[in-house]
Amino acid sequence: MLKKFSEGFVFGMGFSTSFMLVWYISAYLVFPRILGVQIQKTISKIESTVSHQSSSLPQSVGKPYKQFHELKLEEQIKQASVIAIVKYEKSTDGKTKAIIKEFLKKEPKTTIYYNVGDEVPGLSVNSDDEAIFGDGAIVFFTGSPATMKMAVTYTGDRIHGLGDIPIDLLREKCKEDSA
Repeated sequence: MLKKFSEGFVFGMGFSTSFMLVWYISAYLVFPRILGVQIQKTISKIESTVSHQSSSLPQSVGKPYKQFHELKLEEQIKQASVIAIVKYEKSTDGKTKAIIKEFLKKEPKTTIYYNVGDEVPGLSVNSDDEAIFGDGAIVFFTGSPATMKMAVTYTGDRIHGLGDIPIDLLREKCKEDSA
């Protein structure tokens, strides 16, 4: 009985080993070569389509994409559909609320779900430390409905995140862009 078991075990191990060898050879050597040819053909077809389409695109499309915060101030103003001044105000519950005080730029027909006097919850904080936040923020919105793209803090009349530009100079630049 033990002899029969050992013969069956050896046969099973041999069969398993040969099956694994055939599976390995087919999985790692044969199929990738077959599939690789088809994948390479598909990639070549996609590359030729993309190169054909990109040759007919305007020059500005070929330029590397810059995120909003990487743009020059003038470009940020031009791309923004709404620019708002937000002032931080203490509330009775200890929260520092971000309240819209003024719109420096608001393109016609742009839908924005905030008005002067509204709180911008994404900028409000539960903290007593005003030094971290400054006096408020300048908020850039893009699109319609307007979506917040960037917010930079200010203290006094200087906007820190824009190279300490005075708020009045930003106001003038926004007026120039609107004209």
